[in-house]
Amino acid sequence: MQIERVPLPGIGVSYTLHTTQGRLLGVVCHRSGRRELVLYAPDDPDTVQRSLVLTDVEAREVAELLHPVATIEHVPDLERRAASLTVATVPVTAVSPYAGSTVGEAVAGVRGVTVIAVLSDGRSTTAPEPGHRIAHGDALVVAGTPDGVAALSRRLTPDDP
Repeated sequence: MQIERVPLPGIGVSYTLHTTQGRLLGVVCHRSGRRELVLYAPDDPDTVQRSLVLTDVEAREVAELLHPVATIEHVPDLERRAASLTVATVPVTAVSPYAGSTVGEAVAGVRGVTVIAVLSDGRSTTAPEPGHRIAHGDALVVAGTPDGVAALSRRLTPDDP
């Protein structure tokens, strides 16, 4: 699943995803803290068909209802492991042999690193699929072991010939 993050100047940030039924679903996070669930029209991804504004409490409760296991069981494990993780932004430079390749091709064989987002032309794609194409000027937001992050950085940004 691919979640797209789009900044909304003066408003906040929009997160959208395509459901398996082909619908476009969004969450608009307003700068004020307000959250809005949005269902876009099937024939026009720019037209809001339905929306529902949630209070902070309602947003937390809906998140808990949708995925209670992550909140209850995984948070302590994530907190323990987070101390050993490095998060970095790795640019895809003009000399990168992986410009035009997919995320999967770029990280193939590099252990201990995960691409958590691709930054491209002012847009952010979170949790990119392995088939997501990267280009010169993009940047990969990665998390992993220090060795894994360094290995991917060397791979994507080799020394100039």
